[in-house]
Amino acid sequence: MLLSLGRSIMVPIHDTDVAAERWAQEEWENYELWEKVEVRLRRQKRLWVLATSVIFVILSALPIVVDRWPKWSTRVVLRHVIRQMSQMKREAGVQRAALRMRFLDPIRLTYQVEKIPNCQFHGVGEVVASGNFALLSRSEQYLFVDPKTGESLGIPGLQGEFCYDHLAGFAAASEGKEVVGFAVIPALDLAEKRLDRMSVLLLSGPSAEVSMD
Repeated sequence: MLLSLGRSIMVPIHDTDVAAERWAQEEWENYELWEKVEVRLRRQKRLWVLATSVIFVILSALPIVVDRWPKWSTRVVLRHVIRQMSQMKREAGVQRAALRMRFLDPIRLTYQVEKIPNCQFHGVGEVVASGNFALLSRSEQYLFVDPKTGESLGIPGLQGEFCYDHLAGFAAASEGKEVVGFAVIPALDLAEKRLDRMSVLLLSGPSAEVSMD
């Protein structure tokens, strides 16, 4: 009797209830889908804003980079010069001799290292090394500033050669010159007398201590 009563009071499941539950479930799934789409759209928007900002910064900096690139290039040339001078100082000590580096062609940035009796020697010495400080295919755009041109530009003390003796040290210092320099400038800047992109290597003391402007 109880079993039959329990069966008689069960709530019937109608088609409308099933449809309502299915509709609610589909609505929730649609809500989750649109939420995912919205998150994806927000992420894409942030990426577009970030990419636009990066492109704007690059485009804004590009003219500055193009204008300052020759300055950086002249500094690269002088770093190669410093490396060669350091090697000469070591070799002068090992060989117990004087080594002189002369700049043969200021436009092609070529140089020649000679072994000589001392730095007061003005003749042609034994060539022990040669090369150039060219920047790949752009070497023709840079040149060494010779002493005479340096004077005309208001830059005294520029040198056309570097000599180091294992006993006396840096030749210019032994001659009483406190500071001397070597300068590299873009060829077009020299014609226009524009000096802000020129780089200058300064040497001082018997050991030819280096600083760069």
